[in-house]
Amino acid sequence: MRKVNGKKLGIGVLCALLLAGAFLTGHYAGAASKTPGGAEDPLITLGYLEKRLAEASGSYEKVQLNKGEKLLCGEGTGIIVLGGSVVAAEGGLVDVTAGTFTEEDTSMFLYHSYIVPENDAGCEALSACVLFVSGEHGIK
Repeated sequence: MRKVNGKKLGIGVLCALLLAGAFLTGHYAGAASKTPGGAEDPLITLGYLEKRLAEASGSYEKVQLNKGEKLLCGEGTGIIVLGGSVVAAEGGLVDVTAGTFTEEDTSMFLYHSYIVPENDAGCEALSACVLFVSGEHGIK
């Protein structure tokens, strides 16, 4: 049987203790207990976003536009772009997320919340798109 050098054994034990300490520190800090998509880890999916928006007000409707179609809305209608390429139409929109005004023919950002400032304003689809709309609206 071969004898183990005392120095090698001491280094091995020290490494094992350091690894165990690092694991326990991470565990107690909560690294292993976070639920993906939960409050501690805010990365979300599109399905989660759609569900939460629908629950938040109960009045958002999922609207799909084809290329070239316009969404014309009543004053105060809310619009959130979920997918596709869309520009503001017929006068522009208020970008509530950025705190700016989006002029006519200017691209709208994904996941930003827009408010229609006057009747018959809205957006135009440059490609097939998906929107969440809250309020009076029609497709032209």
